[in-house]
Amino acid sequence: MDELRKLLLHEIIGIYGPTVGQGIGSVIIPAFIGDFKKVLEESKDNKTVSEEYMTEDKKVHLLLKGKRALGATGMDYLVTYCHLNGRDILAEGVEGNVTI
Repeated sequence: MDELRKLLLHEIIGIYGPTVGQGIGSVIIPAFIGDFKKVLEESKDNKTVSEEYMTEDKKVHLLLKGKRALGATGMDYLVTYCHLNGRDILAEGVEGNVTI
């Protein structure tokens, strides 16, 4: 999860600048990831689900896809796809799926 948060924060800082980006990122990143985890928790095993998020000012458009799957220590919640403003940021910064 930390990898995904770092990637999202980096992109948000690039959009808003360092000061405003840190503030906005500290609020919307946990909200978006938390909501997506709830969507995954309610999904069926190994069924890919997607969710879109947008900030009020429409400067950030985030598309997340993922699935839940049984892992070695219980249920894993995987983000398999992450697009922010039309860029695939998951593929650029992290190999494979990210567990949240």
